[in-house]
Amino acid sequence: MKRLLFFVGVYDTLDLFTYELKREFEHLEYETMIFDVREMEESLKKLAQFIERPVEAVITFNNLGFNMELRPGKNIWEELHIPCINILMDHPFCYHTALASAPKNAVALCTDRNHMNYISRFYPNIPVAGYLPHAGKEIQGVKRPIKERNIDVLYAGGLSSSFAEKTIPDLSKYSDMDVKKVCEKTYQRLIENPHRTTEEVLEEVLLERGIQYEDAKLAEVIADLHFIDLYAVSYFREKTIRSLAESGIEIMLYGAGWENCSWIDRSNVHYGGRVSAEEIIEKMQDAKIVLSTMTWFKDGTHDRVFNGMLQGAAAVSDTSVYMKEEFCGFLSSDQTDERELVLFELPEISFLPAQVKALLEDEPLLQSIADKGYQKAKEKHTWRNRAKELKTDILDNQEIMNYLRQLPC
Repeated sequence: MKRLLFFVGVYDTLDLFTYELKREFEHLEYETMIFDVREMEESLKKLAQFIERPVEAVITFNNLGFNMELRPGKNIWEELHIPCINILMDHPFCYHTALASAPKNAVALCTDRNHMNYISRFYPNIPVAGYLPHAGKEIQGVKRPIKERNIDVLYAGGLSSSFAEKTIPDLSKYSDMDVKKVCEKTYQRLIENPHRTTEEVLEEVLLERGIQYEDAKLAEVIADLHFIDLYAVSYFREKTIRSLAESGIEIMLYGAGWENCSWIDRSNVHYGGRVSAEEIIEKMQDAKIVLSTMTWFKDGTHDRVFNGMLQGAAAVSDTSVYMKEEFCGFLSSDQTDERELVLFELPEISFLPAQVKALLEDEPLLQSIADKGYQKAKEKHTWRNRAKELKTDILDNQEIMNYLRQLPC
């Protein structure tokens, strides 16, 4: 029996993903172990026993355990010759230090195809990079029809501008440029061109000012200035929810940072603060519409969409290249409505309230979208799907696995 090691213990959302993936691999007849970083001593004892027999790979999210050392300067996965599969749920520029010092036998999987290309360009020390979309979790039980649900629109996600300022490093080291002007220009260009990536626009702005770095240095600069991305995400996220709130649509809102918005006290906005990832999924069972906005993922996914679909709600989301390819999200020209979700473009947020009101007033249509979305997500976007993809594309790929195991560490 093949064996896998998983890490948990920092973020409840990532732990939820991990336990879902662990369960699905057990269905595929893998033996698994959980390393809980909150219980280091006990987990290390369990690890010592677990590695007495061969371990196929470590699977972790957002670098947890990725750079683990038992001896100074010696990555444990290199020493044990166990490939480490790191699934990044955020942009790689959030984790520059961890990725720059990745184990030589690492795999980095991204939830946006642009991120995969970013890894390949800026972290050539990571031998394998790939794309793995988000997935959703279905809570078992009878799905209530749309007409019996009590929440018109549910949105769960934080307003990152509330902590973006805390991520700004000391920028005085950039004596070769007016870093404030670079940031302002990059932010403004992103707002005007929301289909573009932060790294693309930032590099463009630097080149316009005659500043050209080699990739290793550019990766550091992008990592330092990635707070621009947080502000751009927050701009459109707040604009999206505010447009619905000011139109009178009933919204159930969760996540950190919204309390400072001027419209948060409106009677049609019900703000619940931050709750656990598991609780959010449970609340989606009572939602007619689950609204999502991407975290500036221009060619990727978000688990909000799939979780909403799998709870029987109709999903409404801004677009990405992948989402347009994967889903029927726009009204077809032949007047038939085959939508599996409803997609909108960020520059067209002003039209969103009318779209949402029309959906809420047409329960048969909303039910049709919810049903089609559920079928699509159930077929292609569960953690069972992702486990099978990981097994086929990485774990059963002998060329990749043999290469990772034989790397000089």
